[in-house]
Amino acid sequence: MVFLSLFLSIFANSSQVFADTKKKVIVVPVAGDIDNGLSFFLRRQLRRAEREEAVAVILEVNSNGGLVTAAQEMKDALLKSKVKTIAFVNGRALSAAALISIACQNIYMAPGSEMGAATPIMLVGGGVKAAEPKFVSAFEAEFGATAEARHREPSLAKAMVNANHDTIEGLCPKGEILTLTAENAFKHGYCDQITATLTAVLRSASLENNEVENVAPTSSELIARYLTSPTVSTLLFTIAFWCMVIEFYIPGFGIFGIVSIVCFALFFGGHLFAYMAGFEVLIIFVIGLILLLLEIFVIPGFGITGISGILCLCFSIIQLYGGFIEAIHAIGYLLVYTTIAVILIYKLAPKLGLFDRFVLKKEMTAESGYVAVEQNAYSDLIGLQGVTLSICRPSGKAKIGTERYDVVSEGDFIEKNEQVIVKKVDGNKIVIKKLEV
Repeated sequence: MVFLSLFLSIFANSSQVFADTKKKVIVVPVAGDIDNGLSFFLRRQLRRAEREEAVAVILEVNSNGGLVTAAQEMKDALLKSKVKTIAFVNGRALSAAALISIACQNIYMAPGSEMGAATPIMLVGGGVKAAEPKFVSAFEAEFGATAEARHREPSLAKAMVNANHDTIEGLCPKGEILTLTAENAFKHGYCDQITATLTAVLRSASLENNEVENVAPTSSELIARYLTSPTVSTLLFTIAFWCMVIEFYIPGFGIFGIVSIVCFALFFGGHLFAYMAGFEVLIIFVIGLILLLLEIFVIPGFGITGISGILCLCFSIIQLYGGFIEAIHAIGYLLVYTTIAVILIYKLAPKLGLFDRFVLKKEMTAESGYVAVEQNAYSDLIGLQGVTLSICRPSGKAKIGTERYDVVSEGDFIEKNEQVIVKKVDGNKIVIKKLEV
């Protein structure tokens, strides 16, 4: 009986060891800029880790920061994850990357690594400026709350964001932003152990007997991450928008229409793939575009249709970029790109002959048989009445007597089937006015 119990105990322990070795440790790289594409990638891996009952997720961090909104999404996902989360700072965890690291249950740092320097900034034109005090305060509170959630000293996390703090002895004087070295982080509870390699992290966390899987973004995710980066996405939107405008002013459908469709497809496709926007945003954008086109080409004046179109476009852009401030930045870049493009076209188009197909270069001289329009060709129409055959805004068509003529109003909008009178004739231009009843 004793031998049987011993055998069963050994078998149970062996089975447990075997079971443990079947569990995965997923290693996720958090490198480069923190952006929406990286946020989507990390959240997908955390969901997968829960689904496959992984024993831990290790974030190998080496980043100078990035988008605050993306870091907040990643922080929320890490705090809510049911899987053990570990940050291995192998280089830098600055700004937004510091928030992500603090959100993990355990932090390991390589020798010479650093964490902190998280003062938020705002992009303005081609430069940066300090964020507004209310934004700094909100980000400071978020750092403190995240540190508290992981049982770390919140004052140190807040000092990484706001320089307005008391002197922290041995770490940071008053008026300076805190950045922790690996040694200082270890002394003050922001690093569980200083380890040089990922293998050492696994050993320190008692995970060396588990299967380790190093994951990387799929090619589709890399493309989506590239397309949704602020610079590229704004450039795509700018090209698509202005190509569409040019296409509407050129007869037929040509290269500008094709470029516009391709750029819009890349712009919205990247955001849709990264779950940064749903199809409802695309639908609202299309509705806004249609309303604006109706206002420009069909409905006279500027009223509820145009205002509704602008509101739909603004709402969709705000949703795509994740907030009002981000949308303002994108519009700012759009204006900058547009200005640069206009200047380049103005300077280079004549030299390169970009618009030669739209310019009539042939001289129509009298020697070649060309004659000017007879000045009195339609003078006999002055004073005659007629009826409009189309809407005149201001140009249109009218029937005067038994003939149809191309006419133009004096600037007023004239509906179809209105009684009009010819006020004057200037060469081949017939100017009409609506008859007052």
